[in-house]
Amino acid sequence: MYDFFHLLCIRIYIAGKIILNLTNNTFNDTREVRTFTKEEILEIKGTLTKLKSKNAEDSEITEFIESKLNLSSPILNSYSKYLEEITAFLNVYIISSEVELNYKYYYHLKSRILTELNQIINNLQNLNSNCSNIKRLIKNGNVILNNLLSNILDLLRQSNDIASKIITSLKETQNLYDDQLYLWTEINKIKNLNFKLNEIPEALENWNEIKELYIFIKSLNEVFKKRKKDKQEFLLTFHFDELYQFFLSTDEKKVKFYSDLTYLLNFNKIIEEYQGDEFINILERKEIIEKLKHFVKPLLKELILEKFQDIIVEIEDFNLKDKHVDIDLKTLKDQKIGVFVPKLVDYYIIGLEKKFQKKIHDDTETEEFEKIADFYYTKIDNFYSKIQEIEDWVLTLENFLIPYDSITESYRKIFTNVSSEIYRRKNEYLSFIKTVKDEDVRVNIRKFIKEKISELNELIRTYEDETSLIIKEEFPQLKQIREILSRYSAKIQKIKDEVYKILDSKKTQDIDIYQLIKFWEENFNRKRQQLTFLISLLINKLFKSFKELLDKEGFLFATITEISEQTENFEELPLNFALSAFLAEKLTEDELRERIAEIGSKINHLNSSLGLYQVELSKLEKILANRVKLSKGISDSEVQCTVCHKYINFAKGQVITCPFCGSTYHYLCVAFWLSKYNSCPMCQNNFLEPHSNLFEDQEDQEQ
Repeated sequence: MYDFFHLLCIRIYIAGKIILNLTNNTFNDTREVRTFTKEEILEIKGTLTKLKSKNAEDSEITEFIESKLNLSSPILNSYSKYLEEITAFLNVYIISSEVELNYKYYYHLKSRILTELNQIINNLQNLNSNCSNIKRLIKNGNVILNNLLSNILDLLRQSNDIASKIITSLKETQNLYDDQLYLWTEINKIKNLNFKLNEIPEALENWNEIKELYIFIKSLNEVFKKRKKDKQEFLLTFHFDELYQFFLSTDEKKVKFYSDLTYLLNFNKIIEEYQGDEFINILERKEIIEKLKHFVKPLLKELILEKFQDIIVEIEDFNLKDKHVDIDLKTLKDQKIGVFVPKLVDYYIIGLEKKFQKKIHDDTETEEFEKIADFYYTKIDNFYSKIQEIEDWVLTLENFLIPYDSITESYRKIFTNVSSEIYRRKNEYLSFIKTVKDEDVRVNIRKFIKEKISELNELIRTYEDETSLIIKEEFPQLKQIREILSRYSAKIQKIKDEVYKILDSKKTQDIDIYQLIKFWEENFNRKRQQLTFLISLLINKLFKSFKELLDKEGFLFATITEISEQTENFEELPLNFALSAFLAEKLTEDELRERIAEIGSKINHLNSSLGLYQVELSKLEKILANRVKLSKGISDSEVQCTVCHKYINFAKGQVITCPFCGSTYHYLCVAFWLSKYNSCPMCQNNFLEPHSNLFEDQEDQEQ
């Protein structure tokens, strides 16, 4: 004997393929399953008690339970089939994660399916309650009821999971302009173009609503098909209005549901526009265009007002009356879009500029300035993005309006123009902000430079005061020397007076005084020539000391004008003369000429100093060269190296002169020869002592 569960499985198998509705299924005439009333539970209890008391067969009890649970028809099979089919339908066409559009829309279609799922869930819950009540009455447990309860719970979980997915994706649009399915339907009702029905996918053939749609479209084409003489494949075509009227006649309450379903079929290329040989005369076309304009305009105006709601509130807070702006937002809202939008853009940007200019002038801190500027950029970009969103909406609408999409051309021009104006005004204000910022930075730097100049001037004044006190004092050494000179001058004069008296007293005598005077002169002339005057040495020493101080002082004040991190060793050019690295491109022509002249003057000054040092160097080298030639016994003004025949610079080069023949060589020209032969290359005389380390000393000097 088959138990209750096996009997149920057999009936599921026999049921075969079932045609289902997406919504409002009767499931074999069982739309609603109710829970048992108290009276029904008592009746069932009494019957089961009687059956047990007379030891009835299990099949009799099973038949009784089945009749009370209303399972004579395969309702669980119907639910299972519906859940299986609806899951596939939803995953492919409605809430597919691959198609965002499908996930966001089809509100009415999903709502109807959700209602159907809620009905199934309610029925399953009631059925579960009824089974549980009967199970309690049986008391000793029943495998049949346990299996049935397990199946019901599985179907409940499955139903709840599907319902949860739909609820997650269910979002009703608040505004008509944002409901693309509504826009598509209404626009196609006005256009009433010819459509064709393509092959219906197998996954959609099981749905009764789509099957009815197919039958209806096929019936529309039967008459035309009979008239067609050739046997070519026949297309199933229809006008959109014919389809919409069919929806109304089927169930007026489900028109939005059918509209969603139709859009789904269109989106998946199951139905699509088909021009064929259809002809629309000029008057009809004109009428359609006017109707479309009448439909689009209020929706676009509503969209603009919604997107600009916050903008309008901000404009009201800007208080633009003092800007001589004639503003009346209430009246402006009633103006045409071509007037309203540009005016609103103008008011908003003027208000923003007024607001942020005030903040910029109030805040002088650079960090605060940057925050204000960034906030302005954000405001403008946000406003610009709203314009872009409206433009995107118009572009989306154009796809629905084809072949009448030209009606939005004027709107696109309006938004393109205001977008360009926003971009222009933004860049213009960015330039203004940058100018204000740069000027603020310049003022701060100028103030800083003035403070540093004052600081330097104070240092120079202090330096002058301190140095002047020292300069006014007489040097102690000079005072001492002056006293020594006075003392020795007096002693010398005393000696001279003594000599003079003696010579003067003896001038009448026959003595050769001339020879004595000559002896005196020759002695002291020779002594004077031998003597190095000490005062000259002091002056020379003082000159060297003060020359160093003069150079330091001159360098100190000469480099005050040069802005640099270095003071004595310039590894790089000072900032004044390195403008080309970072600032030259920003200088005007006059500033460039001025800086060129300044650098030219600097070069001339350096050249003058260089010339003086070169003259001094030349004199010293000449003196050194003469001394070297004298020390080597060379009297010629110009001497050539006997080996390389180049003129020898006695001040710079190391030279060797042969003491026998007088030949003069550059050291490097004969070093190898001498180290090997120890003789003059010209006269062959040996003149160097071996192992005297002369070569090593010479090499060290060369290095």
